[in-house]
Amino acid sequence: MHLDGYNDEQLFKLLQDGSETAFNAIFNRYSKRLYVEAYNRLQDADEGNDIVQEVFFWLWERKNSLEVPQCLKAYLVQVVRNKCVDLIRKKTSTRDKKQQYTWLADTYTTTSHIENKELGRQLTAAINSITPASRQAFEQLYLYKKSLKEIATEMDINVQSVKNHIH
Repeated sequence: MHLDGYNDEQLFKLLQDGSETAFNAIFNRYSKRLYVEAYNRLQDADEGNDIVQEVFFWLWERKNSLEVPQCLKAYLVQVVRNKCVDLIRKKTSTRDKKQQYTWLADTYTTTSHIENKELGRQLTAAINSITPASRQAFEQLYLYKKSLKEIATEMDINVQSVKNHIH
């Protein structure tokens, strides 16, 4: 079946019926344009190709649950943009975690038992030197991992007051 004369809406409806020929026609019609969009955003040929493949896989997997878009080209370009943003966020998050780990590894020093004992004594002295309300807020936040809102509720104060106590 030759589908070059079909418009996007007709192709999409055939796709929803499971037509691989319609899928191939959509792929042939838009894959280059989608690659250019992905490449311009990512500046990486392999990642651009991966995004295009991912978008067409996504389209095939969800063909029955998607509504016929008003403009298929614009719809697919938006999907590519969203996938690129997701990839950039993931890469940024991974890079940040690696940088943080490197920083921690570089700054980590082993402490002796005597140093730990002294640090513990200094920490206890510092905690004991603050007001009871500030101490309670500090301990709830850092030792018991409670949210500012939970602490405010328990202490019957507003969140800003909790922040002030912790500061």
